[in-house]
Amino acid sequence: MPNPQGQPADADDFATVVREHGDAVYGFVLRRVGGAKPLAEDLTQEAFLRAWRGRRTFREETSMRGWLCAIAANVVRDDARRRRRRPAEVPQPDWLDVPDTSGDPASYGALDDLRTALAALPANQREMFLLRERDGLTYAEIAAALDCPIGTVMSGLSRARARLVEAVRA
Repeated sequence: MPNPQGQPADADDFATVVREHGDAVYGFVLRRVGGAKPLAEDLTQEAFLRAWRGRRTFREETSMRGWLCAIAANVVRDDARRRRRRPAEVPQPDWLDVPDTSGDPASYGALDDLRTALAALPANQREMFLLRERDGLTYAEIAAALDCPIGTVMSGLSRARARLVEAVRA
């Protein structure tokens, strides 16, 4: 059970954190490294290792997922610096995690249209949109995770939504 500050108190608590947020953090890292799965797995593991080491820095007023994504973003940036390259910004058509919950074959075309529209978004807008709509992060958490001002998140999400609506209606 987390301590009064909301921090994971022991390895069992932290294992629960990893189970609850592991897929979301992996997806975040995977998008940041351009779909390179082995690299994303390594960097996700490094992010959770750093989170474990820094668990006492977690503040209750932030969400656990937002805190983990901010750590993961730092891990990806550190890796890019080590490799003397920037994180890849390439379309990710296969893993755009748009759930198909309808089971209605007539909706498959719309789902494909949405996937295509998401892949066509600029990388930063796609990342903001997925963090907000799929992962449920707040604007402040997205800003922290992407290391940008909250106003940039707000305008980026507005543009992403407008582009998606335009693309799906076309």
